[in-house]
Amino acid sequence: MSSQFLPSPVRLVLTLMLLLTIGGITSAQTNEVEGLRKNTPRVHAFTNARVVQSPGKIIDGATLVIRDGVIEAVGHVSISPDARVWDMNGRTIYPGLIDAYSDYGMPKAPERRSGSGGGDNPPAKEPERRGANHWNTGMQADEDAAELFVPDRKAAEKLRSQGVTAALVVPTKGIFRGMSALVNVGDGDPKAQVVRAQVAQHIFLGTSPDVEDYPSSLMGVIAFIRQTMYDAEWYKKAHDAYAKKPSLTRPETNNQLAAMEAAMSGRMPVIVDASDEKNHLRADKIAKEFSLKAIIRGSGSEYKRLDAIKATGRSILLPVNFPETPSVQTPEDALEVSLEQLRHWDEAPENPARLQSAGVKFAFTSATLKDDGTFLKQVRTAVQRGLSKDAALAAMTMTPASLFGVDKMLGSLDAGKAANFIITDGDLFEEKTEIIDAWIDGNRYIVKNMPEVDPRGTWDLAIDTKAAGDTVTLKIMGELKSLGGTFTWKKSTKLSNLSLAG
Repeated sequence: MSSQFLPSPVRLVLTLMLLLTIGGITSAQTNEVEGLRKNTPRVHAFTNARVVQSPGKIIDGATLVIRDGVIEAVGHVSISPDARVWDMNGRTIYPGLIDAYSDYGMPKAPERRSGSGGGDNPPAKEPERRGANHWNTGMQADEDAAELFVPDRKAAEKLRSQGVTAALVVPTKGIFRGMSALVNVGDGDPKAQVVRAQVAQHIFLGTSPDVEDYPSSLMGVIAFIRQTMYDAEWYKKAHDAYAKKPSLTRPETNNQLAAMEAAMSGRMPVIVDASDEKNHLRADKIAKEFSLKAIIRGSGSEYKRLDAIKATGRSILLPVNFPETPSVQTPEDALEVSLEQLRHWDEAPENPARLQSAGVKFAFTSATLKDDGTFLKQVRTAVQRGLSKDAALAAMTMTPASLFGVDKMLGSLDAGKAANFIITDGDLFEEKTEIIDAWIDGNRYIVKNMPEVDPRGTWDLAIDTKAAGDTVTLKIMGELKSLGGTFTWKKSTKLSNLSLAG
């Protein structure tokens, strides 16, 4: 029936139904709609910028255009008439940084409680797990970071202050810790922040305080990991056989062993935490034994066994927790510091540069830092000690994006990728450079409040005075965050504590 024969109210209802249907198809949101749906275009054009599109690829005087959270164009491109224009005035735009291993938004691992006698007591027991679970609490392979994730506003602000716009978040409990997720570090609904779920399976090569009784030594941990791997292999074969021939004895159901299937078959990478270079090589042996697609979360001491570590061919998630300067102020203090400690203090900041020279693939992580707010400072230290700026940027953008399977979404400023980027007032790896804004999915997060105008220069002032003909000059100079200058009226006066409002 043609709509021209329908009464007006009926045509109106059909039109509304069609619009709602189209809206449902094009929208990526699953939340209940309250009131009228807002669909205001979010279009921004950042002009006159130095755009670091990817490591080694820089465009001066460029424009970055984003639309609805996605990069639309970059380079010397025309500006859409519906765009809000931001004059970058020589500022630099980098791809948003990716923290390659973090506990951001994860439930914290239990801590041991101090007893009344000053000794250590085991942590309080958690409620007994229900369902078809593994006999050992160290086996938590079915934990899913995407389900555990709860955004933490303060922690997110700290990460954004370091230029981090996305992070691989990892469950913190057990030896087999479960599956990580890559999340944005924005605000709002957790569903909107998860970029990719079930990125990798994680194994902690060390004793864990939340594991009861066994294993309690490194030897026991390695034995437990290997036995569990063999159990997971058996579990898969037993269930496959039963599916083909149900007359066989039905094998048990085990949630954690079932969760290992993707990792055991090589469809999902396995990330193994190694506390030192020796455990790094032990992790490689385990990975070879079970043909795992393994990545090693390193320790920062890889330089001690560089040739052997290079020979493994494994990618590394590299911490930058360089040791603090030892206290050797007195002869007594100096005696407490070993030669090995002094050597590590001296050589650890060169570890990334040595891995780069050896051709080892690595991505930087804030893991093991006391304060995530020092992440960028530590990376800058590595650059000062020989790491190239391009390699440093790659280790926080393209490399983790590739390792975690999101290189088509993140890692560089290319058309079609997510609008995750940061704006700085200079070279990212220079000590005094500050991060001004972080944009995540096209949403702006102010990191550093900056003046909207640049008052620097020489100004001729008009002052209502009887002394007609006097020349009054104000000269403003210095950096925007620490302005200075002179005020000249008959005589010159140096200005201090100069501030700009508005």
